[in-house]
Amino acid sequence: MAGTKEERKNWFVLYTKSRHEKRVRDSFDLEGIECYLPLRKELRIWSDRKKWVDEPLFRSYIFVHIDIGNYNEYLKVLQTDGVVHFVRIEKQPVKVQDELIEAIRQYEHSGEFVSEEEEKQLQVGDTVEIVQGSLKGLFGTLVHLGKKRKVRIMLEVVRQSVYVDVPKSYLKKIPGTRIVRKL
Repeated sequence: MAGTKEERKNWFVLYTKSRHEKRVRDSFDLEGIECYLPLRKELRIWSDRKKWVDEPLFRSYIFVHIDIGNYNEYLKVLQTDGVVHFVRIEKQPVKVQDELIEAIRQYEHSGEFVSEEEEKQLQVGDTVEIVQGSLKGLFGTLVHLGKKRKVRIMLEVVRQSVYVDVPKSYLKKIPGTRIVRKL
């Protein structure tokens, strides 16, 4: 036997119809399919009011935890309204490591704030590694300097850029790498 049912489960990335991420998540919840939709708070401003809303961290993507070898489960996921397809590389659905899912969860729930830190010799366009905090071990491109630094994190799995604020002290420059174009 290839392991217990839980041992055969892996995280995969699904591409959804635009603005269907929450509907897909709710459908999976009703079907008993384990999924994860990372959210971030965003202030929306209308002419008559302001409101904080939960928006997907990765637009049009959701993570699903299934046994890809279980054809019924695989088919149920694909037939869910709003699901377009599995994200694939070389015709194989992309597996996402548990550690990456956990890092994203920690970042989502960390409430990390940005405080003034000592100035470092970093420049816009530098490739940096996050060496502390819940996103430790991820790489990105520095796109803004100031009291806060915005780091563009390109998660290859979802092929989408995400901007996150991290304290200056969390960054380490990767020597010899620099993007010299306007971001």
